[in-house]
Amino acid sequence: MSAFLGPIHFWLYNKIQFQESLIDELIRYASSQGWSDSDLVDKYGSKDRRKLDEVIDESNIHGWLQSRIHDAEGRYAALVLDVAGDQEDRLTALKQAAYDFGASQHLNATTAPEAFHRLDDLLLDGMPCDQVNRVRESDDSRITWDRTMDLHSEFWQGHGDRYYALRQALVDGLLSATDYAFTSPAEGQYEIVKKSA
Repeated sequence: MSAFLGPIHFWLYNKIQFQESLIDELIRYASSQGWSDSDLVDKYGSKDRRKLDEVIDESNIHGWLQSRIHDAEGRYAALVLDVAGDQEDRLTALKQAAYDFGASQHLNATTAPEAFHRLDDLLLDGMPCDQVNRVRESDDSRITWDRTMDLHSEFWQGHGDRYYALRQALVDGLLSATDYAFTSPAEGQYEIVKKSA
């Protein structure tokens, strides 16, 4: 990356902030259910939500952003594993909270590729140089892509499937106001398709 702040750095920081907002919502929900004896905000909430140009180490832009991604990913996983544990009913409730959070974003898209790009503007998938999502096919009503690597499961102590279950719920919520649906026909393969009339 360059040695100065550019649009890509703000774009990536906004993705981190979106995940922080999801963490905030899950903390709020879990606290309202009385699922923890400790203060979840102190334990898992972000300590600093200032604008990028107020907080970044400009002498190490790439490293600073990478550390923020790892911090957000780690706290997200730790929060879910702490409050849900092995209780499927709690995980189901957290999926509903993630769906509701996604739906509250009122995402709009008129084509499948536009929906893909709207999701890509929000969802954290490592650094742009990681090139995690590789598009295979694209037209107005359908876009398909492969996940080239799994950057999330390492934070979930052997429960990476929980990350992807929550992500599915979040994306379903994000797309709920559109004419498009998100599916995963096989491990690491995804598509956004126009919903049947």
